[in-house]
Parts: sequence; C-alpha cells; structure tokens
Amino acid sequence: MKTQIIAEIAQGYEGDINQCERFVRLAKRCGADGVKFQIFEVEELCLPNYKHYDLFKSLYIEPKEWKKIINICNEIGIDFYVDIFGLNTLKWMRECNIKGIKIHSSDLKNYELLSELKNKNMRIILGVGGSTFSEIEKAIELLGLNEIIVMTGFQAEPNYAEDIELNKIKLIKDKFKVDVGYTDHIEVNNPLTISVSAMAVIMGATYIEKHLTFERENLQLEDFISALNPEEFKVMVKMIRDVEKFPDPHNPLFQLTEREKVYRKSSKKVILAAKDLVEGTLVSNDDIIMLRTGEEYIELLDLEEIIGKKINVDIQKYKIIRKEFIQ
Repeated sequence: MKTQIIAEIAQGYEGDINQCERFVRLAKRCGADGVKFQIFEVEELCLPNYKHYDLFKSLYIEPKEWKKIINICNEIGIDFYVDIFGLNTLKWMRECNIKGIKIHSSDLKNYELLSELKNKNMRIILGVGGSTFSEIEKAIELLGLNEIIVMTGFQAEPNYAEDIELNKIKLIKDKFKVDVGYTDHIEVNNPLTISVSAMAVIMGATYIEKHLTFERENLQLEDFISALNPEEFKVMVKMIRDVEKFPDPHNPLFQLTEREKVYRKSSKKVILAAKDLVEGTLVSNDDIIMLRTGEEYIELLDLEEIIGKKINVDIQKYKIIRKEFIQ
C-alpha cells in the first residue's frame, strides 16, 4: 500500500480563510496526498477559563467558507481531512465531500461523539497519543464498521528522542488488526524531524501526519516548533517514497532480491581448475583456485563438494569445476 502522507495544518491557518487556501495549494506542491485542518466551535473544545480559550475562539471560520476550501481540494486532487471536536461540526462536515475525519486523542473517551460515527462507512483516523490499550479497544468497538486508522505518536510538542515510540506501531497493528499511522512533533532543529516519518513507515505505518508551514523562521505560525518548511517537507516525502521501495522489512523469510542475485553472480569467487585437469583426476587443493570469472554459472559449489572427488571430464585451466563434472 502506498503510504498516505497528510500535511498537518491543524490550527496553523490562524483563522484566516485565505491562509487555508494557501496551505492547501502548498501541500499539493509538496507532494502530500492529503491536508488536514482542525475545525471546531470553541464551545465544543473548552470552557472560557481554559488558557487557550481566546485563541480557539479566534480560529472560527464559517462552514460555508470551509466548504470552499474543500471544493478547492477536490479540484486540485488532494484529500481533505479534518479534526472534529463536537457534534455541531460533525453534522455539517458529514455533508461535505471529504476523505476522512480524525478523532483527536482528547476525544477518545467522548463516547457520544464516537457513537454518532458508528457504522457510517467512513475513513476515521483515531488519534491515540497518551491512551491505554483498553481505551483504544473501546473506541474502535464504538466506531463499528468504519475504515479505521489508529494514529499513534506523542502529541505534546516538542517531542524528545525518548518520546519516539515506534514500537507501538506493530503492537497496535497486531492487537487490533487495523492500519496504523504515525505523527511526530520533534523540534525542527533536530535532524530526526525529517527522517522519523520514514522510520515509522519501515515499522509498518501506512499513514503519516507531519506539520507543514511556510516561512517558519519569520512567521512562526501555530505549531511552527515542529512544522517543516516546504523544501523540508519535500525531502521528507522523497525519503518516504524511497523507503516504500525497500523489501518488506517484516518478511520472515531470508530471500535474495533479483538485484542481489545479479550481484552474487558478478562478485562471488568460484572454484576453478588451477591447471589443466584430465578425466579421472582426484581433485586436491593444489588443483583448484578461487577467482571471479566472466564464465556463466548457475550455482556455487562448496570446497567440500569438490576436494577429494573424481572428475569425469577434462577441465581446462581457469574453467569452472561444475557439479556435473564430478562423479
């Protein structure tokens, strides 16, 4: 499966609908498959005494304006995802042509919201940062028959190295038999900020969320501390696409790739006659030499298969001693 790379804008649009359109077009140019915003009414998120109440209130954009952004996404061919935090937003969002809805980890125990989404045949990304196995299990059960992607990754920013729990990808995948995604919030000055997403893909993640911004050094929009500038985002996308070409890292069989087989034939030393050998010779160490050769062969023989054995044909010097030449 091709990894779905979602440019996470979250609240980085800062209540400006024109900035939303700019982000959408930027995400497309950077190679993202999707773009995701957090959309809500402040009353769905917090009380007036919460420290970020005024900020959240300032982010509000009318549904009719958001629908214009969704239409732009569909026109240019980039998937629209949305974090929702309450039933009011869910009601009008379900009327829109979007790719999927994300349940933020803060709403994992919001059973009224989860139950409203049950059996809706939708793509639902379930954020589980800071959640227990039992909480994840119950949320999946409440969502019922939907396409569920469990999105792991520590939500608080910045992430430290000890927060990068890539092991949880396989644990969740094995336990719940669902697709698993990863979102990281590493501080952008850490070189891992570009590569961790590719590491997550190696570990089995099929969805990646990464914050995207522009002019990070000058504008410092919301979440800039872990957000990639466009050129950095492109490098991350390229890294993920390269990682997708790796042979399956979870394949339990030790196999040679086709290129390895070609390399093997061009690089391995083979057992050759060190001198002209006549039919009936009992081969000794003095009769053989190991070198690379341009002569074609199917299989490599071990010394034990040749030393002390009698040959049934004449073999010229520097010719391969083949299996069919040995009695």
